[in-house]
Amino acid sequence: MSKFQNILILAGGDSSRFWPLQDKNMYSFLGTPILAHQINSLLPYGEKVYVVIPSQLDTSSITSHISSTEITFIRQKDELPGQAGAILSAEDNIVGEVLIVNANDIFDVSILNTFLTELEKGKKDVILLAKKVTSYFPGGYVKYENGKILEIVEKPKPEHVPSDIVKLVVDYVGSFKGLVDVIDMTETKEDNRYELSLNILLKSNNNTSLVLYEKYWHPFKYPWHMLDMMKYFMGSISQNIDPSAKISEKAIIVQPVVIGKNVKVGDFTKIVGPCYIGENTIIGDYAMVRDSHIGAHSLIGGYSEVARSYLGEGVMLHRNYVGDSVLDDNVLMGAGAVTANFRFDQKNVKSLVRKNVVDTEHTKLGTIIGKGSKIGVNSTILPGVKIGKNTFITPHSLIQEDIEDNVFLHQGKKEKNKSA
Repeated sequence: MSKFQNILILAGGDSSRFWPLQDKNMYSFLGTPILAHQINSLLPYGEKVYVVIPSQLDTSSITSHISSTEITFIRQKDELPGQAGAILSAEDNIVGEVLIVNANDIFDVSILNTFLTELEKGKKDVILLAKKVTSYFPGGYVKYENGKILEIVEKPKPEHVPSDIVKLVVDYVGSFKGLVDVIDMTETKEDNRYELSLNILLKSNNNTSLVLYEKYWHPFKYPWHMLDMMKYFMGSISQNIDPSAKISEKAIIVQPVVIGKNVKVGDFTKIVGPCYIGENTIIGDYAMVRDSHIGAHSLIGGYSEVARSYLGEGVMLHRNYVGDSVLDDNVLMGAGAVTANFRFDQKNVKSLVRKNVVDTEHTKLGTIIGKGSKIGVNSTILPGVKIGKNTFITPHSLIQEDIEDNVFLHQGKKEKNKSA
């Protein structure tokens, strides 16, 4: 099989839309960081693979999961933001053609064989991957005429979309230097410098192609997308229970489940797959876990229920209901604290992101809680509410709106969490 000379994976950015969760590249699914999943899937298609990462990212936990050492990590320069900045950060590394891929989008990489087939037919200056949509998506829409790509219209208003085709960030460019030169001379006050540069390339070159993609694709932009990624990755698991796990004979296990080393499952507990349970985690008596991903060293106390949720490492539950929620590492929920996950009017749950109200497209969505936060006993968190890292909520609280990082909330009053 032929390969691309270079693949450039864009994994930079500050993950600000991902709050209260942090660097999206580092969240693990089935024991492997999502960025490592992406790198491994793309390795067979590139002679050289480069990954642009945030300047402060520690790559050690990623490299241990990568199946090849032929990877070059490039730290994105802080003064070069956005996708354009990530590409410019790789200016001194790449020569020749390049396939540019957004690390945070999930898609079937076998579509890249179609790109390679196009290239075998003859020289191409630009090849773009795109997908037909049936409802509005806030992305770049393809404007084309007589089979020729005219331009990419970035985030048009729903009533002004030029087509039903959205460009995904899987872009082939025949000359990386040519792209860099165009980006260098492109100026804009908006976060669309890369898209504007692509439009210049499209207008100045005739050898362009559009590859339509029909299989599964999902962005990884907002914190509730953790649940979509969880569902995607757990859809591929098969039964695997480590021999060191101690499972009560009175427990019920419904396949498929992955249960790690030294996991303990108590009496009269039921685990309904697909489920992933990390090593050294304890599932107490009379607990129910279904369609969930639970990290290592966690405790799911007796009589707790966890449904369709992602829990990080070191999470502690005590007689709780956690549904359609994301709990980051070392979150603690006191006894009787629960998440509400369904609006009585049955409408989609909405969330505030960067002061804008965003439709999550989830009819069921519980809470999203950042690292190290603690929820007091008998507290209730309403659907879609996000709670920052290192935030403490005192007992009997009703949480109806987002709470910032490092807050101590007592009887509705916010103070700085001095212990954070």
